[in-house]
Amino acid sequence: MKNKLFIIHCSLFIVAATVIAATAAISSCDKVPINGDLDGMWQMMTIQTPAGTRDMKSTRAYLCIQLHLSQWDRGGNRYYAHFRREGDSIFFYDFYHHSLHRSKADDNEPITYEEMTKTDPSKGWPLMDAWGIHNLDARYRVQKLNSDALVLEKEDTTLTFRKF
Repeated sequence: MKNKLFIIHCSLFIVAATVIAATAAISSCDKVPINGDLDGMWQMMTIQTPAGTRDMKSTRAYLCIQLHLSQWDRGGNRYYAHFRREGDSIFFYDFYHHSLHRSKADDNEPITYEEMTKTDPSKGWPLMDAWGIHNLDARYRVQKLNSDALVLEKEDTTLTFRKF
């Protein structure tokens, strides 16, 4: 009789543990990916402009996508923007940034056009130039998107990424 009670007790414990684990998994804080293959971290491999193709792998430029937000990260400068998909395009808007040359008080302020187009003295080019972004609203046409590759085109600029 004691063995039967022990087996029933163990079975109930396993069922209870399974229910608790399932409940925890369902109610966890992680957000479910909503952007399909676009979600995740992308490393920029090349940027192609009329001036030629630049190898960007060594610059460690990354684009991270989650929910409705994007993070553009390169060399200590982090830019954030909302985005939405419209047909075969991705539209980035409301740029903010946290960077080494900005004060903490400025971190929560949106980027101004003057700030975006100002030349970064340490780099010799405008802040968002490495991304082909030259104004506060950036629209890219998606040339290719799958689980391994992302290719974005904006006017005469083509950005090629790999999933990181």
